[in-house]
Amino acid sequence: MGKRFQRLARMAEMPAAGGGVMSWADESPPLDAYAEFEQPAPRLSVVPDAGAADGLPEPQPPRPPLLRHVRELLTNPPAVRWLIRGIVEADTLALLYGQPGAGKSFCALSMAASIACGSDWYGHRITQGPAVYILGEGVGGVSRRLRAWHLTNPDAGLPDAPLFISRRIVPLGESEAVAEITAAIQEAGAGTPSVVFIDTLARAAAGLDENSARDMGELVQACDKIREQYGCAVVLVHHAGHNQDRARGSSAIKAALDTELSLTQSEGVITLSSTKAKESEGFKPLTFRLTSTDTHWLDEDDERIFSAVLEECEPPEQTEQLGKNQTLCLGVLREMHENRRTNLESGGRSPDDAKVTLTEWRAGTGLVRQRFNEAKAALIKRGLVTISGNFVGVSGGRTNANESERNVTNRSGEPERTERNGGVCNTPVRSFVRSRTNSQPDAIGVLEKLLTTGGNPSVGDWQRACLLAGITGGVTTRAIIRARKTGLVHVVSGRVITGPGLDDDEGEDYETF
Repeated sequence: MGKRFQRLARMAEMPAAGGGVMSWADESPPLDAYAEFEQPAPRLSVVPDAGAADGLPEPQPPRPPLLRHVRELLTNPPAVRWLIRGIVEADTLALLYGQPGAGKSFCALSMAASIACGSDWYGHRITQGPAVYILGEGVGGVSRRLRAWHLTNPDAGLPDAPLFISRRIVPLGESEAVAEITAAIQEAGAGTPSVVFIDTLARAAAGLDENSARDMGELVQACDKIREQYGCAVVLVHHAGHNQDRARGSSAIKAALDTELSLTQSEGVITLSSTKAKESEGFKPLTFRLTSTDTHWLDEDDERIFSAVLEECEPPEQTEQLGKNQTLCLGVLREMHENRRTNLESGGRSPDDAKVTLTEWRAGTGLVRQRFNEAKAALIKRGLVTISGNFVGVSGGRTNANESERNVTNRSGEPERTERNGGVCNTPVRSFVRSRTNSQPDAIGVLEKLLTTGGNPSVGDWQRACLLAGITGGVTTRAIIRARKTGLVHVVSGRVITGPGLDDDEGEDYETF
């Protein structure tokens, strides 16, 4: 490169044709002579126009480290933030379900109004904040319900509260659902909501299958996006299942919840209970009545318009309302215990030594394992059954005073037939299996005795009678299957009918059907 410079310098000092010295102005060297000295052009930062800026990704905050030491968790515990103290936490997913007529929407709307107003909810402190209510059912009556709440809570300031009610439901199965809700919140000026209610899950799940874990996973994912975007609670309002003892649909819904609340109605008393509290112990059940309230509005015929509000009341007398399987399991256990006590007394032993194993109890009910476990858990929760190791006992809990679930004794001391399950005759077993005879009984013989006493026994009665007669569960099961296959019996509404015929769907509660 040095020689190149020297050559160029000499060229610059060469005499010109006219006798002078040649200058750069007179004759420049060819352009390619500088090729070796050209530097790359500096990079220019391109500033996009306003339109292109919209397409750029938003800067993401740095992600925290994946792992942290246990000391941090122990020394810096996260603060528990309550939305409704003791009932619903902030930034959680909750579900409120209930039976038909139990006042689900009345309860949810009163919660939303209290949160927006910052007024206590039936003695539970509220963290005030904007509330959004995505409504899919009862659109026509929501104004009357809110009017009734406002009139019974005149100091809450509902007309000026940040409570926003939708005109329609937003199907959460659609890909644009969360964006639509977000845009609506922004357009309404709701700011950052503290809670978003979705009433009901069934309407919001349009196009999804409630019984599909995959579909309900999509719905829960949409709720989580709303919750994470605003740091708010999302409360789903849902229907109870067929047996009214749990929320309808896939169990994947409950698994994803932080809080589950149950509303039940009995004799005009509505009970709100905690059925799942992921991070707390739950709360003591609250009881209400729906009280009629004059809205001071008039309809087109100048007639007064009434609505209702929840009003706290005393809980009803605590009687146990047992379902079909719970009644069956409790009846079987009581009869098995009584039979064991009788046998011990006849043998000169103490009746207090009577014991029934869990295996014997389940075999005596004839229920499939899942149905039996559900009924067993309910009976234990109600204090009617106790478990000690592998043995089960009957405690002194109270049952419903409905005589349809009890044996009535006539003047002769023999148990009479009682009416149960819609008036179908149910024949007690105790009357013909008081003691074992020398001849070994069989399951079909037991059934014949049941049928001769009148009415059509249930499958559970048949299996229970066989157990009390000393026939094992396996033998009874094979006998029942054989009787059905040969057309000796069929089952309708859980009752054994003689002769061939088609079984109905209720037989699925029993392991053999």
